[in-house]
Amino acid sequence: MTQPRYTLTITCRRPLNRARDDFHVQPERIARALAAFIGAEAELTLTARTAQLNVSDLAQLPNPKYWQQRMGEVLDCLWMDVPRVRGDYQLPSPVRFEIRETPA
Repeated sequence: MTQPRYTLTITCRRPLNRARDDFHVQPERIARALAAFIGAEAELTLTARTAQLNVSDLAQLPNPKYWQQRMGEVLDCLWMDVPRVRGDYQLPSPVRFEIRETPA
């Protein structure tokens, strides 16, 4: 029997920019930040209203708190205003998590 794999999607309101222009959210900068903090298998989509992180093919059931912190690190690196409380990134609410089991 094969082990299940998981896909995680986190969606929240888009944080405010700390920069005056959008140099920080160019596709190549997003790709570099994702590669540095999460890995090549991740995808970050930014719209005018939302930020969505999608991580697929995870070998274990995802820990939402861990992944929320990883998303906060990426958004902070992209010059987004993601506050920290006692060292933990606080994504803008509401934060929605979707965990799906994918075929092996």
